[in-house]
Amino acid sequence: MQKHPDWRDTWPIYLRYTALAVAIVAVLAVVQVRFVYAVEGFPPQLFVIPSAVGLLFGIMLARIRVLASHTHVLRAFAAVTAGTREPEAEDDARAFHRLLEAAAGELDSDEIALFRQGDTGIERLAHWARDPQRPACLIEERAAALCTRGAEEPVPRSVPGQEVELPAAGRVDLVRVPADLPEPVVLAACRRSHRTRRPPDPVVRSFLGLCAEWLGMRLERRHQQAIIEEQRARHAREQRRAQTTLASIGDGVLTVDTTGRIDYANPMAARLLHQPVEALTEQPLERVLQLEDQSTGRPLDPLPGGDAAPPASGRGDGADEQVLRRSDGSRLPVQLTVTPVQDTDGTARGHVIVLRDVSEVREALQHMAYYSSHDDLTGLINRRRFEQLVEEALHGARSDGRPHVLCYLDLDQFKLINDTRGHQAGDEMLRQIAGMLRSIMRPQDHLARLGGDEFGILMQDCDIEQGSQMAVDIASEIAGMRLFWEDNVFALSASLGAVPVDAESESTQQLLRHADTACYAAKDSGRNQVRVYTPQDVDLADRAGEMHWVSRIPQAIERGEFELWAQPVLALDDGPPAYQELLLRLRDEHGNPVPPGTFIPAAERYDLMCQLDRWVVETALEWMQDCQARGAELPVIGINISGTALNSEAFPEFLLERVRSAGIPGHRLCFEITETAAVGNLTRTARFMRELRGEGCLFALDDFGSGLSSFAYLKNLPVDFLKVDGSFVKDIEHDPIDLAMVRAIHDISGIVGLTTIAEHVENEHIGNHLRALGIPYGQGYGLAMPAPLAACTPSQTSAPVE
Repeated sequence: MQKHPDWRDTWPIYLRYTALAVAIVAVLAVVQVRFVYAVEGFPPQLFVIPSAVGLLFGIMLARIRVLASHTHVLRAFAAVTAGTREPEAEDDARAFHRLLEAAAGELDSDEIALFRQGDTGIERLAHWARDPQRPACLIEERAAALCTRGAEEPVPRSVPGQEVELPAAGRVDLVRVPADLPEPVVLAACRRSHRTRRPPDPVVRSFLGLCAEWLGMRLERRHQQAIIEEQRARHAREQRRAQTTLASIGDGVLTVDTTGRIDYANPMAARLLHQPVEALTEQPLERVLQLEDQSTGRPLDPLPGGDAAPPASGRGDGADEQVLRRSDGSRLPVQLTVTPVQDTDGTARGHVIVLRDVSEVREALQHMAYYSSHDDLTGLINRRRFEQLVEEALHGARSDGRPHVLCYLDLDQFKLINDTRGHQAGDEMLRQIAGMLRSIMRPQDHLARLGGDEFGILMQDCDIEQGSQMAVDIASEIAGMRLFWEDNVFALSASLGAVPVDAESESTQQLLRHADTACYAAKDSGRNQVRVYTPQDVDLADRAGEMHWVSRIPQAIERGEFELWAQPVLALDDGPPAYQELLLRLRDEHGNPVPPGTFIPAAERYDLMCQLDRWVVETALEWMQDCQARGAELPVIGINISGTALNSEAFPEFLLERVRSAGIPGHRLCFEITETAAVGNLTRTARFMRELRGEGCLFALDDFGSGLSSFAYLKNLPVDFLKVDGSFVKDIEHDPIDLAMVRAIHDISGIVGLTTIAEHVENEHIGNHLRALGIPYGQGYGLAMPAPLAACTPSQTSAPVE
């Protein structure tokens, strides 16, 4: 509250009352002396005593006036504020209006208003006017000025009333609310009429200060109340949100106090425990949450420190080995997470337990585990699981000496059924084979589908003689089966390879390779057969060596271990060479050369020649482009095309597109095709040659005579060179039949307009015989040795023979 005015504020009142009292006493003294005592002269010293009495009397009256004003102000303020002390729900605006009305009466004001300076400017909080139609806008200017000053300059707790004259606004009094409020607040009163009136004295202005302070306190209280209400509303919203969240999540939530009793359970927890929420509250946790180990059935304590064994996932580690035993006797797989609750000072307040139903998850995991080890078409175990069983059988054979047999089974002509009758027919065939094999296998044996039409059989506790006989019986059973599909009947057969699993076996992977090798050897031997792998079988050993190249050749291409060499086709008499034939070479990991006869048969057998042909074409054309970029004269190079690539659908298109995009003149490229490959698919070969012929490319028919085919097809192939097979040329000195064969081939070549090239010219004597026959070109070690392509500069070659 405002303190009472001191002398500095009330001296006009004291001055007025003392002056009046002294004057009255002096007049009375003069009248008494003059008229009562009839004294003619009046000495001035006689006025000292009356003046002193008048001064004391005036001070007493002034003091009484000030005290009366204070009492009136306090009573008026108490009366107004007491009338506004109603229940907390009363609107602050009503209280403000009553106080402003009382203040206006004390100040004899026409209008009074309360203003606040906020972030967005001055704001009118409350207003009272004698004329309700008159807006409180003219006095805002002065209030805004005082608010701004209070915000920018240090000012006392309360500002004395200030009275100014404003045009069109009348007289304005202002009092600033105490400065410790959050925002500057000003109470302004205005008298619009210019009627004569003395200015408000300090006591009245103190009443104005009291009003301003009380209003400020009410504003502060309202501000604090708003903050409290906002916090309560936010807390209520957060509580509702938390309850809604807990009620809607798919996990059961229990909160337990330090005594182990449940003080909260959400609806999902009640559903999982098969009890109503009301029945769970205040119940001991161990009575409603009964857990046991899924595998052993041992009881589990959900809380740490219990007597029973702790749950596998009781600490939130994600294990799912516990089962919830519910009140109705049913069991539910659950995952349990227990989290301790602590105060900020570390005092334990209980635990939060989260229950999750993992029955669907476990079922899904079981399905995943099943399908990760089984084939979804036949229901048999897959390759991964089969290899694990073979590994276990090998360890058992080494530890206890028990023999086993590993068998590979490959269906014959499965691709034919798949291609002609569709995959549905092939799938049905695989299912029937799997069902038949399961019916005849022993209980201890393992049957697996390894992929495609391949099956694996692990015959346990039997030697190789018993295993091979069982394999023969399996082959006989399959041969007796018939597949009925869309009014068609297909006879079935299979080839099997067997290998013993004993203490002498090196590794699981070696056993699988040996069984696979024996199976394909049986297939190559005429199908529907059984082949047993033995280390003494030279044919199987060679085939096993070839299978090594199945993975070795692609790796060598990626690592850049292949390289191109060139051997020229030279004129037997004086003249330029025909072209440089490119030869494929390979170096092993130590940099030593690998003979082509080592890896080429494996590439042909296992369909790897297309990859090699693509690499040769790419590398040769890149070398030619490099020569062209250096401005050197381009040689004519001969590139061999395998029969596998020739019969491929994609390779001819690849070769044609690559030749066109390389920008190399077509007459600088000569493609060599073996006679066997050309005759095997004469129509496709002729079309392929004509397409490349349109680009200007040359062709040579390689190994001519080895196929003993009719010469008539030569009329249909656009060939430039005819290369006589070297098997006829190498013995031309001693074998008259070979000499006659070479002469006949050369004569036919001349008739159809082709240029003859003799292969395997190993010495000068062979060259002389060929010259005598009129053969123009030869190729062999007796004429020129092969050399790396990088060493064959374009200056070493000449243009081809026209």
